[in-house]
Amino acid sequence: MDLCRHEDIEKDFHALKRFAAPQASLEAWERLFSLKGLKETPGIDAFPGFGGAKIYKGRVVPLKENVGKSKGYRVIFELQEEQRYRIVVFSRHGIYHDEQDLINLVRIRLKR
Repeated sequence: MDLCRHEDIEKDFHALKRFAAPQASLEAWERLFSLKGLKETPGIDAFPGFGGAKIYKGRVVPLKENVGKSKGYRVIFELQEEQRYRIVVFSRHGIYHDEQDLINLVRIRLKR
């Protein structure tokens, strides 16, 4: 399985700098996803509204924080081809104003 990150993920980490270990949390999720795959990784759902693109959203349990995955990070990723995924957005609720802001950000990044 090939898993890569969008070039703007560094901006996401910068927006999350007040939280503990966002990069380590994403790396741990990437390892789990690489081992288990799309169907067996918990907390992954299709993200509708992107036409023919296969976009998924997942929940990342934050490391070094005493909260559950509902208070954790969100990862939005795209199936580019069989067994090749690209992480498009990594964020946390509250960083974007509402769900539509997140959808708009995903659309902008998908065009690059």
